[in-house]
Amino acid sequence: MVIGYLVLVLLALVAWLREDSRATDADAVWPSFWLFTAGFLAVMAFGRVGDNASLLSDLARDRVVEGGWYGTRRPVQAMAIAALGAAWLLIVGLACRKIPERLPRYLPMGLMTLTLAAYAAVRVVSLHQVDALLHRREIVGVQVGTLIEVILLVATGLATLWVPVAQVQAHRPSTATS
Repeated sequence: MVIGYLVLVLLALVAWLREDSRATDADAVWPSFWLFTAGFLAVMAFGRVGDNASLLSDLARDRVVEGGWYGTRRPVQAMAIAALGAAWLLIVGLACRKIPERLPRYLPMGLMTLTLAAYAAVRVVSLHQVDALLHRREIVGVQVGTLIEVILLVATGLATLWVPVAQVQAHRPSTATS
């Protein structure tokens, strides 16, 4: 998985270079989207190297045991998962309705980055039923959680490479003769 995230970091940096060379004053802030995205993906890669999601879950579990509410934690975890899902749906819905027409290039990547972040957060919450699905179930011999993450990484890579047709045509040199 770490290599997948690092490939995405490189793709985001390439997209940044491409967008920065094409940026006009009107959209000069948008190439920095790719730098932010590359930074976020680098943090995700770092998290996968050290298995930080499991570390965070273990630390939280230890605190809950110390606090004496380990037996009643599941409703809190379920509410956290529900809040994450609701926030994801709200943000996706607003983004799909409000994205400026001149900036459709950033919507797929923004949504994929948000989805990766939400998936990572769900894994950190570590609700028993979700963990059972992600880590103890397999499809064609692959853990469901691994399969989901690979699909998200591939989709994110495709979103990074995608350039709207109108944007490609706007940057092609004219071949018309006078």
